[in-house]
Order: sequence, then C-alpha cells, then structure tokens
Amino acid sequence: MKEEQTMNRRTERVIWAGVSTVLIGLVVVMLFAPTVLAQSRTADRTALFSSFENVFSYIERNFVEEVSPEVLIQGAMRGMFESLDDRYSAFLPPREMESLGDVTTGAFGGVGMYISRTDDDEDGFVEVVEPIPGTPAFRAGVRIGDEIYQIDGESAQGFSTEEVANRLRGPEGTTVELVVRRAGNRFETYELTRARVEVPTVRAEMMPDRIGYMRVQSFTPFTVPRMRDALQDFISDGAEGLVLDLRGNSGGLLRAAVDAADLFISDGIIVGTTSRIPRESTEFRARSATTLLGRDVPMVVLIDGASASGAEILAGALQDSGRARLVGVRTFGKGSVQQVQSAGAIPGGFRLTLSRYYTPSGAYIDERGIDPDFEVRPATMTDAERENYAEMLGSRRVERFVEDNPRASRARIDRYVRELSEEFNVPERFIRRFVTEELARAQNQAIVFDLDFDVMLQEALRVLQQSPVSSR
Repeated sequence: MKEEQTMNRRTERVIWAGVSTVLIGLVVVMLFAPTVLAQSRTADRTALFSSFENVFSYIERNFVEEVSPEVLIQGAMRGMFESLDDRYSAFLPPREMESLGDVTTGAFGGVGMYISRTDDDEDGFVEVVEPIPGTPAFRAGVRIGDEIYQIDGESAQGFSTEEVANRLRGPEGTTVELVVRRAGNRFETYELTRARVEVPTVRAEMMPDRIGYMRVQSFTPFTVPRMRDALQDFISDGAEGLVLDLRGNSGGLLRAAVDAADLFISDGIIVGTTSRIPRESTEFRARSATTLLGRDVPMVVLIDGASASGAEILAGALQDSGRARLVGVRTFGKGSVQQVQSAGAIPGGFRLTLSRYYTPSGAYIDERGIDPDFEVRPATMTDAERENYAEMLGSRRVERFVEDNPRASRARIDRYVRELSEEFNVPERFIRRFVTEELARAQNQAIVFDLDFDVMLQEALRVLQQSPVSSR
C-alpha cells in the first residue's frame, strides 16, 4: 500500500512537471511569438521580393522584344495600385504628376474648360460644364453641355474626367484635335492650340433683391482669399442672402475646403477623418475668429452630381450645422482623402487613400453622396426637341443674329427667341441660353449666372425668400 502511494506521488510529480513544462513553453511562445511572427513576415516579404526580381529579370532577358526596365516597373506599379480596388489610389505617370500642380498654381497649359461627369454611366462621355472666357476653347466655340466625343482621333467614350483633362493639357503652343457632340446628334471638330490658362476659382456678383451669388469652381490655395474678398463686397453692398454654387466643383485641397466652411460657421465640427493610421484620424473644427458671414444672412447651396470631395465637405458642414439648405441633386459621393507622393527613382508618383471623412452629423458619404433638402433637376428637352435644337444649331441662325446685333436689347432678343421657338419647336429657355452664350462670347465675357435658364438657381431664390435659414 505504501509503495502504491509512493508511486502515485511520483506519477503526480511527473504529470505536474509535464504540465509546468507545457505552461512555461506556452509562455515562452507567447513572449516570443511577435518576434517570430515578424521574422516570418520579413522572411515572406524577402521571398516575395526575391521572386519578383527573378520574374522581372527573366522577362527582361527573354521577352521576344527588348523591353525597358522602366516600362516593366511602371507596369508593376500600376498593377500594385489596381490590386487595392480603390478607384482613387493609383500610380501616376510623370505627365499626370505634373497636372496635379494645377491645384497649387492655379494655372496650366491647356485649352480652358471645366468638365465633369454628372451621371453613373461609365460608358458615357464627359461633358463641358463651361469654357473659360478668353481661352482657346472659349474663342473656338466650345459650348456648355458639349460632350467630349474624340480627342486626337481617339474615342473618349468611358474616359474619366481625369483622363480627358490629362489629354487636353499640354505645353503651350501644341495642338489637340477635339470632337464634341452637341444636342445629341450634331458634331463639331476643333483644332485647338494650347495656351496658358489661369483658373478663376471664384466668381461672384450681386443678384436682384440684394442676394449675393458666388460660384466656387475648385479649392486651391487662392480660393478662400477670393471668397473672402467677394463676401466683403457683398457685406458692404448690404447683402440680405447668399447663394453658394458648388455645382461642377470636383474638390481640390482639403485645407481650402475646411477654411471655406470657416467663413460661414463659427463653432462645431466641420469635418472629421478616420484612418487605421492614428495621425490621419482627426477633426477639423470651426473657429469664430475667421467667420465672416453670420447666421443673420441666410444661405442656400447649389449642388449636383459633379459636386465632389471638397465641395461635399463644405456642403455637408453647412447642411449639418443648420447654416444653409441645399438645393439640387445628390452629390457625387467621394468621401476619402488622398495623399500624393513621388515614387523616388521611378518616374512619376502615386496617389494613395489614407482616410475617409465624415460630416458633422457622423455620416460617411463615400459612394453615397449628400442629399439636397430640396431636389431640383436641371431643365431638359425631349428627344424630339433635341433633334429640333440640333437642326436649329445647324442653320447657324443664332451666330448670324449675334454678328448683326452684337449689342441687341432685351426686347430685340425676346422677339428673336420667340420667332426661333415657333419655327423650330424648341423651348424658349434653351434658345435664350444659346443666344446669351453667343453674345457673351462675342464680347469675351463670362456669364456669372443666368436667372432665365437656371431652374436650380430659381429654386434657390424661392427657398431664400420663403423659407429663410434659421439664425439659431
């Protein structure tokens, strides 16, 4: 019996010794697991890079045609960013990297037009929002609403706004052939010589009833100072309301959009960003010291499907804070922040999404957009009216009218518009818009706003007059 008890105690000691060894082993594994895992990952990365280098060298030595190492590397870079499945992260060839300087300099070599894609049809065409007065596109006759159909003989169907912009930009003095489709079935070809284009990011003018109108086309380092100057002029002139037009504004610099909101909001969050990188998660808050236009002056903001990024930051902040009401249609839905970096010895660079932003109410709008408080769609024509309109354009009657009447009175324009409307069966508002554009072109002037044609702007004025924003 005693021997049996002794054996049991020895067995327990062996068992506990074994358990202790296992526990100590687990503790050791837990203590050294991060190091082992890091070493494993480093080994995996080393193996992957080694394999990549082997494949790279094999292609370079054995491909049927001689290929430049630079071409192979750039192709690999493109593929790496495409694998992220993020349409805003991309490898940027040298030419595209140079074009990003437009945002900071406000000037570039090109033909001079604002463009956008306002629908979700990826196989559609980019449209001309507006040719910039005094530029090659403006002088040649490119018009609002023209679709970019071909560039240098290549179809532009399915091109993004960025692709179209990069193809239209270039050194001053070089040429580009542009084919536009107008009114659905009429085509015009232009041979444009690129020139230095200075981008007017802000245009402003007082409308009737002391309502200020400010159009902000993009956010550059110069945008906020120009907005401030325009607001001070409105205040001096006794403005009783403001329409801020962000239609067609595809964004720009995050800091400029935040500072723009600061002109109208004195407290609270303007926008917040979240990221897996702690330093990229932050909140931008309003500062009362920079507020210029108080809540006693009601605001309405115009938005459309081409209002994106910085424009959505500003619109979302004004809406969520109760500072302004939004009129138009749902915005584009670009709710992410990118950083641009050089690629070192590799020609070009890259754009990488670092964070996503949310509006003051906590709403993430990426791929969703911001809904207006009052939905209003732009005026459109029926298919039959578009065909009639194209026939009218083909007659070149309006161009001849403008040549003969460069300083036509309002009454003379009204009579002529009615005549053409009855003859071609086209709504008067579209003919009047075309006549107005041609008269402005003849005088090399910009149309800041058009109350006769712009139904969204008409609704904005109605909202200001009948339902002013609370001055809480």
